Amino acid sequence: MSMECTTDDCRNMTSAYLCTQCVSDLQSWLDRIPILLVELRVTIARQDNVRPAGGGGGGSKPGSAAPLNFDAWQLQENLRTVGKDAKAYAHDEHAAGSAWMIEGWCREAELLISGPEPEPANTGHARARLESEVPKEPMQTRELKVWLKVTHGLEVTGEQLRQWVHRKKLERANDDGRPTYYPAVVLAIARNQDTAMTNN
Repeated sequence: MSMECTTDDCRNMTSAYLCTQCVSDLQSWLDRIPILLVELRVTIARQDNVRPAGGGGGGSKPGSAAPLNFDAWQLQENLRTVGKDAKAYAHDEHAAGSAWMIEGWCREAELLISGPEPEPANTGHARARLESEVPKEPMQTRELKVWLKVTHGLEVTGEQLRQWVHRKKLERANDDGRPTYYPAVVLAIARNQDTAMTNN
């Protein structure tokens, strides 16, 4: 039986719930997990080792431990529950949601391990520069959504993009595979819609 891949805005045809490309993408995240688990252990140990002797003073009881990096510990536990074979996920009707969740856990783990990006000295100037630099190459839905949210504070869903295409407000940049869109066009439409909603 042939069907559309269940991943958000992927139109590839497949005999499972994930197409070959989405299985490959998921497998690349799964392959990172063993390394992430090791690095998370180091992160947790480092947080534990820098706690003040005796629990940090103040109202703490003598000898009580400072709180463990709970986020890192929780991510470690989450990642330990993940399977190793992306093809096995492809036959689960919830495969797209699982893939999205696993990628999210991996990204969170990488952020915890590497630490937050340093804040620019002139945040206002840096933000203005980011907003003025609109990528010229077409972007897939997932990366487009992140770019709009991070640099412009706009939230756009895959369903909105499909509706804009249906209403002829937006054109896909490609004719096959995963849909891609020109960021400048999507940004203009999203800003107009945001303005219209604010005025209403």
